[in-house]
Order: sequence, then structure tokens, then C-alpha cells
Amino acid sequence: MTASTRLFYFANDEPGWMPVSHMVRLAARLLEAQQLDLAGPGPGWPGRLRATLLRPGRGGQGGDIYILRSPAELPLVFAHPQFAAPRRFRALWIIDSFWTDMLMRPVRHMLSKFDLVAYMRKGDGPEYQALCGARARFLGWGADVLDLGSGAAERPIDVLRIGRQPEAWDDDARTAAACAARGLTFHGRPPFPARAEGQQQALMADWYGQSKFVIAHSNLAAPAPYTHPTREYITARWTDAIACGATIAGAQPKSDLSLVSWPGAVLDTGAIDLERNLDQIAEALRGWSPARAAENHRQALRHLDWRWRLRDLARALDCGTPGLQAELTRLEARLSAAA
Repeated sequence: MTASTRLFYFANDEPGWMPVSHMVRLAARLLEAQQLDLAGPGPGWPGRLRATLLRPGRGGQGGDIYILRSPAELPLVFAHPQFAAPRRFRALWIIDSFWTDMLMRPVRHMLSKFDLVAYMRKGDGPEYQALCGARARFLGWGADVLDLGSGAAERPIDVLRIGRQPEAWDDDARTAAACAARGLTFHGRPPFPARAEGQQQALMADWYGQSKFVIAHSNLAAPAPYTHPTREYITARWTDAIACGATIAGAQPKSDLSLVSWPGAVLDTGAIDLERNLDQIAEALRGWSPARAAENHRQALRHLDWRWRLRDLARALDCGTPGLQAELTRLEARLSAAA
């Protein structure tokens, strides 16, 4: 165990990053880490250049963990005034790890300054392993299943729309009418809470936990200017919804489903066609029972809880804490009770 861990993250209230911001707060608490804003004032270009050329100081008992939204934020790490301070370890955890073309050049030299480089999308493993060798580690998407998840049987919403959708699914009025024609209850995009505080808890309790199916499509089937054009991936929409017992329905990212591969976690509807897709969901709903929600929640406890990712990170960096161990014990007890 080590003391004085520091956790750096670009503090923001953007709705799309609520799940990650919640995870960062959880990590700071369980690792007993000081949370610092990665967007803090940094040196000018000469100071940043020195930071990239020189090997940062070693020593002391503490270590630094930098959680990046994408590789494009790596320059913020080198620009941060605390980067050069002597530390026992330095680690990167890159959420949208698939944007490898955004990594600073020379890539291998830049990443050599970190004792661990974690990537979120499993398919990015070969590229990061080629750059970092054994220092590369897969830490996939998760959810706060233990505290915010649910296997509740009562689910008044048959079909819930959340976030980005392809054109066929983007008109909530049209989708509501098509669902009503099939006897399905539908809810369109939930309103964004007025305050960032509590947003993640409200999303999971008031929406995911009240739904049987949540609509989410692969970024390749439903592209947008901000999604990767060739690499498909799941996001927190998958893990958070499944943690709350819901099933994800839509054209699925087949190359990135290993984290949610048990029966009932997803319903792959194939090609996007609102009427045909709703027929498929209606058919699946005829076989739905509360046992489906309970099983999704149980499997999410076993495979998706962020505490497992933090355990793996802490083991690799030797920065475990009694608080993290207590939460893992609580998670194991919940799993035993759900068996």
C-alpha cells in the first residue's frame, strides 16, 4: 500500500461524460487519492517541451494516475505543473483509447514516461502492447453496479431512448407512435438535469432502472462527427443500462461485446429499420420476465463493477487501500446474496 496517490482528470459537467466523472470520484474515494484538475494552468510551450524531453523525477511514496478522455489530452499531462514532481509511479488510463492517431509524437517516447498505460477498448490492445509492451493493460468499461445498479422487477418503460441515435430512431414522436401501435410503452430522450450533481444517480435510478430495453446502436451503424469512423465500441450507455437490469437493443458493435456477452445482455437487431427493429423488440418482450433484469444485474455485479477495474489498477501500481478492500468485500457479499 502507498500513500499520497494523486488522480488527475479534466473536470467538466458535460452530460456525455457523467459516467466517467462519477467513476473518477469513486476512484478518488476508494484509492484515497487527491483529485486534481488536469485542465489547471500549465507552463508555456518551452516548459511543455522540457517536460516531454526530460524523464520526470522518481522518488517518494506517492504516485500519479492520469485519466484521459482521449489521447488528445496527453499534452495536458505534460503541461501540468505537477507532472515533473518526483513520484513513485505514473499511470495513464485512456477512456476513448481508440483515437490512437491523436497520441503525441514520438508516441513510444511519450508513453515511456508512464509505468502503466491502460486502454478502455479491448480491440486497441495490440496497438498499445506494441507501443508499451507489458506496461499496457486493458481496463474496460464499467459501472457503479454496487451502489447505483438495480435488478428491480417493476419496469414501466418497455423501450427507452437515450442519447445519440440514427435518423430512423431520432424522432421520438414517430418512435412513440410506432411503439403504441405494438402495445409498447416508450419514453424518449430524458431531460438533462439542471445541475451536474446527482446526474448519474438520477439517470440510472429514474431511467435505466425503470426500463426493460434501452436503445443503443454501434457507432458504425449510427455514425456521428464525433465518433470513430472505423473502430466500433461500446460506451457507458451499455454498461450502465445493463447494470440496472435493462437489455440493450439495436445494431450492436459486434467486435466490442466481450464485456457484456451473457445471454440477455443485448438484443442485436441487425440493420437499422425502425419498424422491423420494433417488431424484434416486441417479440423479445413477449418472453421477458423479471428474471431477465435480475440476471443482468447479477452478471453486471460480477463483470462490470468499477471496483474490479480499480482493484486491477491498484494491484498493478501497488496503491491499494483499506477502503478499496472493504468495498470489494461488500461487492463479494452482494454477489453471494444474488446467487
